[in-house]
Formats: sequence, structure tokens, C-alpha cells
Amino acid sequence: MNAKAWSPAGSDDQYDYTTAVMSVFWPEPHYHALVTRWPHLAAQVVGAPWVEHCRQVEQNCAYADRQGFAVNLVAGNLPDFETFLEHRGITTPSADDLRAYPAVRDAEAAMVAWPPSRTASCWCGSGRRYKQCCRPHGLGSLG
Repeated sequence: MNAKAWSPAGSDDQYDYTTAVMSVFWPEPHYHALVTRWPHLAAQVVGAPWVEHCRQVEQNCAYADRQGFAVNLVAGNLPDFETFLEHRGITTPSADDLRAYPAVRDAEAAMVAWPPSRTASCWCGSGRRYKQCCRPHGLGSLG
């Protein structure tokens, strides 16, 4: 039997594999609750203040998009994060715990395709148009 090597992206004579990136962003109320409860996570992972978090998310999405990946955003939710930690027996989350949330197999949150159209509402929940809110952050340098 001749076994083919499996790849998470590409295609073989039976399947077409696509690769997508799921990026978690924290809506402003959940962001503030998260960094109030665990301030060390702001500096380690999510960015501080909230506008910096949005800038980092937008730049990460832009980078993944430029690499040819489909990008989906999912909103972080503090009660869901607490449940995620509880199931793992974690009381003080680390940066790795935050990066592992949500568990992809358990994720039930709605994902939103990124990027939205320029005139759509911004993904961050600000109520502003994407082109006037987070979009400019992804257009500049990724450095």
C-alpha cells in the first residue's frame, strides 16, 4: 500500500485542503474585564490599552491574509474564558492559556470572515465604518 504524505494545505487527487486562521479579539467590555482580573495578560498577549489590542489583531489578520490564509475572527468572552479555564483546572491563566482559547474543537462562538468590506461596520464593535476604524492599522508596516 502506497501512503501519501498528508498536508494541512494544498490538494491531492481526492481532496482540496484549505487553510484558515482563527483570530480571537476581545470586545471592549470583555477586554477591560479580562485585564482587570488578570493584568499580566495585557502586557503578555492582548495588548494595552484596548486600541492597541485592536491594532495588533488587525495587523495579525493582515499578515495572515498576505500569506494566503483565510481569516476568521471570533469574539472573546470572559464567562466563556472562565469556563475554558475551569475545565482545565487553571486559576491563574498564562499567556499560553490565553492563546489556546477557545478550544477549537469546543468553539461554538460565531466566526466572522475578515476583512469586512470597507464600508461595513468594523469588526471591533466600535460602531464606526471599517475603513475609518481598524482598517488603517492593517495597511501599514507589519514590523
